[in-house]
Amino acid sequence: MNAYTRQCAGPPGGAAGTPPPAFGLLPGATGAEARTAERSEPERLGEFTAGQLGRLCDLVGIEAQQRSAHQRVLSDLLGPAAARPLADPPPSPSFVSDDHTPVEFSLTFPVGGAPVLRVLVDPGCAARALPDNARTAWAAVGRLAAQWGFRLDELTRVNDLFLPPVPHGPLALWSALELRPSAPPGLKLYLNAGSRGAERSMETVGEAMTRLGHGQAFEPVRCYLKPRFPERATFMFFALDVGPWAEPRVKVYVVHHHATVADAADAARLVPGACPQRVAEVCRQIGGDDSFSRLPLISCYSFTGADAGRPTGHSIYVPVRAYVRDDLAARDHAVRLLRRYGIPSAPLDRALATLTARPLSAGVGLIPYLSLVQASRQAPRITAYLSAEAYRVFPPREDAGSGSPADDRRAADRAG
Repeated sequence: MNAYTRQCAGPPGGAAGTPPPAFGLLPGATGAEARTAERSEPERLGEFTAGQLGRLCDLVGIEAQQRSAHQRVLSDLLGPAAARPLADPPPSPSFVSDDHTPVEFSLTFPVGGAPVLRVLVDPGCAARALPDNARTAWAAVGRLAAQWGFRLDELTRVNDLFLPPVPHGPLALWSALELRPSAPPGLKLYLNAGSRGAERSMETVGEAMTRLGHGQAFEPVRCYLKPRFPERATFMFFALDVGPWAEPRVKVYVVHHHATVADAADAARLVPGACPQRVAEVCRQIGGDDSFSRLPLISCYSFTGADAGRPTGHSIYVPVRAYVRDDLAARDHAVRLLRRYGIPSAPLDRALATLTARPLSAGVGLIPYLSLVQASRQAPRITAYLSAEAYRVFPPREDAGSGSPADDRRAADRAG
């Protein structure tokens, strides 16, 4: 997930394109000073993010040869942006992350299994104009597919819908790699549902689902969203799994404007096997019972060849960075979620330490999102999204209020 949510957090139905608020660096820090000693050595975007990726690969058990190959792929996807000095501004206002770093990492924690590492990239980030971004991204994905022997049939069938000559919005095509210790990477493609205009996103997504054979399964989602669109719900991403997936998915991401816990739970009822109560618990833990008005909640509906007329999976994404003071509180929320499902939290702490040496209490946004994934015939999964922070560390929020585990622990420490 990413700062693109900020585009969706504006007036519902309005045009996308407003950049995220510039919260600023930590007090007194410049871009170079905000990076820690561990992070100050890499001078270029590609080296810096490849170093982070390599350390995360080590954490999940990816051996050296594969790790080097993944780092080369990341550099290729970044294109000319990989060689840009970090002392320069970001290559473009990429909305992959709040500080416009065009790379984001994530760790998915399945119940009873090892963490799964993913990296999300904006392949067209070196281009200033969106049409150029789209062409660059398409070429990068094409090279990758050819190198790995992946077919892009699904993308080709819908590319006129999502990659028009004059695209709208803040993005065209993003790609994500799921990196596995003993198997080829899986490729995920993220397309802008509002590429032909936000007001046409319902039409665009509906046509794409029909072309890919999921029109009937999408119908319950369409009926649910129609009376809420665009004031209370808008479309965000249309995503495709490409490559050697056991069960490739088509996914639709929906932004819920000013949603409550009850709204989020209600949105999960469309998926057989998804438990609305679990969704409510996650949302309530992080945001309480008030509406999520700072940054919106996001639902993702997934569809497979076995959908039988309904979505087969649901994910809820909570923008934890908007509802905590700092990353220590965000980390504590993540640990509570992991422990609730019997998942060890030590890998998360090790991952955070590989990305930054700064105190977690010194900034907010290192963990931008936490998500709960529920799918038919599968145990729930927790995903923590991790920012690279190549350009900026955002200061702690002073308006987050109290009530998080970290807040409680600080109060106990002061009392002691």
